[in-house]
Amino acid sequence: MRPELRPELRPESPLATKVLVLLMENDAGKAELASGLGHKTVSGELKKQIKNLLELDYIEMTIPDKPHGSKQKYRLTAKGRAFLAKEGREDAE
Repeated sequence: MRPELRPELRPESPLATKVLVLLMENDAGKAELASGLGHKTVSGELKKQIKNLLELDYIEMTIPDKPHGSKQKYRLTAKGRAFLAKEGREDAE
């Protein structure tokens, strides 16, 4: 199967893409991402999308030794930036 036909290799929702766009500007924790998305709290769907993006290697933890730490933030990886550039978000680079 060609890689572009395998959905697990791409963010599966518009929410995931919005998370990537938010992380283009600054590293952010879950609460900051929720706020940037206009949400009052961190939803289960946001947690799911962050987990998915981590598994796809589009984002990474800033403190990988403490995955549940209160100061944990996420940042784009080169793969995440490349995805945004490919999607037509030229300011990703």
